[in-house]
This record gives sequence, C-alpha cells and structure tokens, in this order.
Amino acid sequence: MKHTIIAIILLFNLQLAFSQGDVKSKLDDLIKEYYPKDSDPGIVLQVYDNNNKTIYAKGQGIADLKSGRKIDVQTNFRMASVSKQVTAAAIYQLIKENKIDVNTSKLSDFFPNLKGEIRNATVPQLLNHSSGIVDYEEIIPKGLKEQLRDSDVLKLIEPIDRVYFSPGTKFRYSNTAYCLMALIVEKVSGQGFSEYVWDHFFEPLNMQNSLVYNPEDEIKDRAYGYHLKDNEFVFADQSLTSATKGDGGVYTSANEYKLWNQAFIKSMEEGSRFNEFFEKNLIAINKDCSYSMGKFVATDQFGNSVFFHTGESTGFNNLVMSIPSRDINISLFTNRDDKKINPFIEELLNILDIKLMQQEKKPVFKWLSETYANEH
Repeated sequence: MKHTIIAIILLFNLQLAFSQGDVKSKLDDLIKEYYPKDSDPGIVLQVYDNNNKTIYAKGQGIADLKSGRKIDVQTNFRMASVSKQVTAAAIYQLIKENKIDVNTSKLSDFFPNLKGEIRNATVPQLLNHSSGIVDYEEIIPKGLKEQLRDSDVLKLIEPIDRVYFSPGTKFRYSNTAYCLMALIVEKVSGQGFSEYVWDHFFEPLNMQNSLVYNPEDEIKDRAYGYHLKDNEFVFADQSLTSATKGDGGVYTSANEYKLWNQAFIKSMEEGSRFNEFFEKNLIAINKDCSYSMGKFVATDQFGNSVFFHTGESTGFNNLVMSIPSRDINISLFTNRDDKKINPFIEELLNILDIKLMQQEKKPVFKWLSETYANEH
C-alpha cells in the first residue's frame, strides 16, 4: 500500500512537471547537448504511460545519411538484444499451448547432434541464461565473410563437448541460447521464425511495420547504423552476427514498441499465467538484479520493479525500460554506436528521478555491456 501511494505521488509530480514544461525542457536540452547536429545519425526518445499516452517524444538526427531522411517516432531501428523479449514470448506461447513441455523437454530432443552435458539443458535454462552453453562468437571461424544465421550457430556448437558450468547452476548471458530458441520455435511450429512472430505478435498488436529481419527484407522508414571514426560517421549497419534472428533480429519503431510494451504490462498482471511463469524463471545476477524472459529486473529507490534491457550492435545502441507501478515507460533508440549513450542514459534517468539499486553502482548502459560480455 505504501509503495502504491508513493507511486501515485510520483506520477502526479512527474505529470505536473511535464505539464509545466520543466522535465520536457530538460529533456530537450539533454538531447541538444549530446546529439546537437541535425545532419548526424541520432536518436529517438519516447516517454509514455501504461496506456501508451505519450508524455514526451522527440527524434533528432538522420536515419539514412545517403537520403537525408530524418529520424522520428515512426523510424524503424535494429533492436539488437532488446529482441530477446520477443523470442522469449514466442517460446512462452508454445509452452502455453502445450507444444513444449518445460518439465521433460531437453535440448537433445530438439537438437540430437549436440554433445556432452548441454544435451540435458532445458528450455527455461535457455530463457534465463543459465544453460552454460558456449558463446558462438568465441568459435566463429577466422576469415568468415558470410553472415551467420541461427542454423549456422547450431552447426558451430554441435561439435563442442563442453559447457561453462553445469546447466541450471548460475547466470551467464548467452546469445547462443536465444539463437537456438528461434530454431526451436521453427521446429515446433512448422513456421519460419520471422513468420511466426508476425502472425502471433506483430500483426495482432497492429505493429504493422515491425519485423524480424531477413537480409532480403525491405524495411519501411529504416534507420541505418553508423560508427564514429576520426570525427566522421561511417556506414556500419551490419556485421557477421547481424543476420541471426533469435538473439537480436527485430526491427521496430518507438511508436510500435509502445504496443509491444503495453502487451507485456498487461500480461504481467498479478495472478496471470505469464506472470507466474516469469517469476518462476527469474534467476539472480547479483543481490539487486535478476533476469527472466528477455528482461532484466531490478528495483528503483522506492522499491518498485523496473524491467529493462539494452541493445548493442554494429551501428546501434538502445534502451527500453518500464516501471509499471510508476506509470513510466522509456524507449530510446539510436543509430550510432558511439559512447555518448552512457552519460546520456544516466542524465535521462536523473531527470525522470529513476535510480536503479544496482550492486555495482555503475552507469546502467556500462553495467549491462559488461554483463553481456560476462564481466559482471
């Protein structure tokens, strides 16, 4: 009850501040400070409530330097690891339909050519990064020029007879796990992963311009990625690992991600089957932060649950964050992979009065970067 009262007061104060222009003005100034040039790759920032009412929205910079097309809330960005929550939702859908048995299914049931202890890992262990499976980026052959697909990831790890630890014993962030889950969705559903996500999520949610990327796809209002080199932005939209789907293949916009996030908030209502599954599969990273279903979970300074994830890929840096009990949600997408994202996020959270109770007390984006690299 105490937390509910605090949340109501905070929401009222935030909305009052926005209505008076204080927070809006600070956010405008923040974007101008870090992303001042209209002619550079840039950013879109959207803050909204649980009913998708926009509190603040601004695009700054260029989505495509070749055409000069500007960034706005309709611009589609590569989500990178933010995509993992979509893969997790697809797996959960099949579990709910009793097409995957979480109590008896082992990875060997789906991938009989796997070797060693990883054969006995479970789908929930893939979901919460506790499988111990080898990182495919460690074993990419030298000189490889063609982009990897999820099926290529499977081929890379099939001969490997080792794990980082016994499945289910600890947390280690794993892109491999999410690539395998995209393949599991395909095996169980009989559909391609991109098609499954479209049919079961994006189309029903009216996310008409969102998709799971295939190299041959044309993406409407696409933001291309760029890298800052010698004070000049150079095209850096794809890498060897940019064509895998399960770990990072979603493209969406700030406006359409709101629809996805609202569905998540509704699914997490207390007592729902999804909420129970989410809570059951939480795994601790440290005393202040856990992980489940493609989401990091921490608390803010008032004890409210905070669901968040970042995405880092060649040319892109992103953050999504949701504090349902405070009615605050954030979508922040950039098409440049420079380091401005670290201090920008810290100042953004300060303006919105959000403090994450992290054990390391490090900047959020930096801490997550280290977590992805398993340096936490």
